[in-house]
Amino acid sequence: MAAVALSEKAYDQIQEAILVGRFPEGSVLSEATLAKELGMSRTPVSQAMDRLAADGLVQRIARYGTVVRSFTRQELTELYEVREALESFAITKAAERVVEETLTRLERYCQEMGRLADELRASGRAVLDGASLRRFLAADLAFHLLLVRTAGNARLMKLVQQTRTISRVFRMRRQQHDLRVVEGAHRYHGRVADALRRGDVHTAREQLVEHIRASQREASEHFDRQHQGLSQTGLGPTDLPRDLIRELERIERAAPEPGADVRPSTVHNRRRPRE
Repeated sequence: MAAVALSEKAYDQIQEAILVGRFPEGSVLSEATLAKELGMSRTPVSQAMDRLAADGLVQRIARYGTVVRSFTRQELTELYEVREALESFAITKAAERVVEETLTRLERYCQEMGRLADELRASGRAVLDGASLRRFLAADLAFHLLLVRTAGNARLMKLVQQTRTISRVFRMRRQQHDLRVVEGAHRYHGRVADALRRGDVHTAREQLVEHIRASQREASEHFDRQHQGLSQTGLGPTDLPRDLIRELERIERAAPEPGADVRPSTVHNRRRPRE
């Protein structure tokens, strides 16, 4: 297999492992171990790591290794702000170049989301998981990237791919895709596609921006719920190892409220030694 193909294979498989949580935040990735698992030399794995670092998914730390990155709330906010700026510009350009084939593909991705909503509703399950979640994320990603690709700007495409990849990692790790989320994405995508078919660029852009902002609110709410145990300590999610964060949250939950009556039996009440 050609070197480029091997590097691409390594990139896809390592990225997928990060997405599904096999390599959680803070994991140190061994190039030697990954190369052995993937059945290839370290060179394509190292090249894949460079790409993942450029995407912002991992961090290369000198004399330590390659670490799976965690994301702060501020980074999450910035990510969605960048997405809104890039994709709203892209859809304006795409509307000038859209053809019937593009519209048909956009509608096909919308239909896939509709089917997933129907399946989730009929199954009685609370959230998408496994293959269903991957189908949803694939349809969502394909819809947005097709719009950007239609704009015909290669640099813009690269930037959007990076922000979408990081966004996808966050959503796979933390956000539960329940029926409300799936139906909401399906509804917004449908409105964007319908507006483009009518040639209504203003409405298409407006609905896309509203969709991205709704996604940001959902992601931020999930982030806040996951980190509410740390909010009163002044510590961020990357300030302590995960096991210490869990222990800190346990201590915070067990701590008495300020001003609460503490019984003497719970306090060390030793006499000071005589000097």
